Amino acid sequence: MWHMAHHFQESCAYFTAAKYMRAVERHADAAFAPTGMKPAYSYIMLTLEDAHPQSVTDLADVLGYERSSMSRMVKTLAGKGLVELTSQGRTTQVDFGAQAADLLPIADECLAQWGRTTDALLGQEKKVMVDALVANTRKLED
Repeated sequence: MWHMAHHFQESCAYFTAAKYMRAVERHADAAFAPTGMKPAYSYIMLTLEDAHPQSVTDLADVLGYERSSMSRMVKTLAGKGLVELTSQGRTTQVDFGAQAADLLPIADECLAQWGRTTDALLGQEKKVMVDALVANTRKLED
């Protein structure tokens, strides 16, 4: 029988990132529960709050999703009246829908609460970790 000592639980970038993501997702889901949606949908709305309208492609690029995934998510938001989709040639523009004004203050407060929660859970190491994640994501995307 084979017996090897693997240490990937503490040394593998893929495994540790995926394990962290599963753990953090449970907390994020709870923080964004008042929106009635997964956090990703709030992040789309908050990105539009920063600059709108935006194309599906631009939203996908900014938030790190495949275009097809972003397209599916904005269609879900459109079904809830949170965004309006407008086709312009081969581009689909995304802007606020009639229900956006009701959701945005809730999403903003959830984001603020999420920041406070992660500050409390992660402490001073949060900024170092986030900076490293941003830098390393850029390396992998290049």
